[in-house]
Amino acid sequence: MKYLALIVCLVLATECFALSKEDVKEIAHAAEAAPLHITGDATFLKFRNSKFVKIKNGKNNFTCFVVREPKGRYEPSCLNEQAVRSILPAYELHMKLLYKGLSYDETYAAIDKAFKSGKLPTAETGSLVYMMSPNNKFYYKGKIVSTLIHHMYFYPKLDDKVFSLAEGPISLWQGFPHLSALIVSVPGAQDHNQANHRAH
Repeated sequence: MKYLALIVCLVLATECFALSKEDVKEIAHAAEAAPLHITGDATFLKFRNSKFVKIKNGKNNFTCFVVREPKGRYEPSCLNEQAVRSILPAYELHMKLLYKGLSYDETYAAIDKAFKSGKLPTAETGSLVYMMSPNNKFYYKGKIVSTLIHHMYFYPKLDDKVFSLAEGPISLWQGFPHLSALIVSVPGAQDHNQANHRAH
């Protein structure tokens, strides 16, 4: 019987060990990114030693973590499986270089080089990132600013004029040199998300 238990532990890996207080806290932060029907069975990652590592196995196709940087950025994020394959590698490289002390311009240049050399993929069709935390913060023009509750729908690099967007709840994000994303603001999502966060 004890050998069977050992085999189960080896298969389930992290699920056999109690999460640290820091990991539990990190999961709670990451879970701010999306509604409970997504986060309840999601996989959770934590950025550690220059890469994302799994701290909790999930049962659905979503993976959640917190995007951070030394200057105070805080963006809980939940990615579908397409985004995990094609967007997560860029986030990971971006964070790794920022924590090494590189500037935004330097990290974007490195990401562009990695993409052109075939080390980073472009966005897969249907790549979706939930960023629905009411506590979203982003480093912009020398200061930390709050960002709206939103979803991001990623594409291979697009021209600014492709969607001809005017003022409104949808905008085109051109942050990474090899990717574009439609940012869709989600009015009225805060109460629902706060209830989700309390559940964690």
